[in-house]
Amino acid sequence: VEASSRPPVLQMRDVSTKPDSEGIALDNIDLEIRPGEIVGIAGVEGNGQKTLVRAIAALADLARGTISLAGKDVTGRPLAARRNAGLRIIPFERNVEGLSLTSSLWENWSARELLQGSLLRMIRPSAVRQDCDRSLRDWSVHYHDPGQRAGSLSGGNAQKVILAREVDRDARLIIAAQPTRGLDIGATAFVWQSLRAARDRGAAILLISSDLDELFDISDRVLVMLSGHINGEFRAPYDIQSVGAAMTGAAARATA
Repeated sequence: VEASSRPPVLQMRDVSTKPDSEGIALDNIDLEIRPGEIVGIAGVEGNGQKTLVRAIAALADLARGTISLAGKDVTGRPLAARRNAGLRIIPFERNVEGLSLTSSLWENWSARELLQGSLLRMIRPSAVRQDCDRSLRDWSVHYHDPGQRAGSLSGGNAQKVILAREVDRDARLIIAAQPTRGLDIGATAFVWQSLRAARDRGAAILLISSDLDELFDISDRVLVMLSGHINGEFRAPYDIQSVGAAMTGAAARATA
């Protein structure tokens, strides 16, 4: 089934956020992402990309508008409810927002249980460690023991730990924010392969990147953010001059 014919996993209608100290406010965002689709977000950094993620994750207060995930209206619902609806996030700063560098690998991996309000499995840490060990091996993480600190890993392996936690079988919407920043070519290719595989399984992917080559390479369509609103929508073959004009405000809202 074509992605365009399936009900959206993420649906944002007329979403604006209240001003705060965390970043520029969103202004009348309308956004849909369907199963089996990678939607890229381009734009000069600081134009509302972080606020967009925070709004979807229930971390920014809405001034108006609605947000639905997998057919459920989650407007006003907390992050745990949104994660239970299938939201997963690969955050902008893996060593700050994504991992606790002084905590063990298994504690970082099992954080999804806490984020989703499920504490029962944490009663048996030995079982969680075994599950973590299995998952990290499946994701080709190079490590010695699930009890070692996350801060001991390379950037690529640290990102794989986040992928192992976030790209699970229940993921419906995966937000990937600057997922390859600071990674070498091999680790970057691994991340791209993982996102494509999740897309092919039917997940919806929201890819935020400052690297236009990355966006053009793996996105099914690209939206441009400018001053908190969407200032253009583009499909392949992408025209870098048109995208650039939308990013700088040199052109009115464009669709190509």
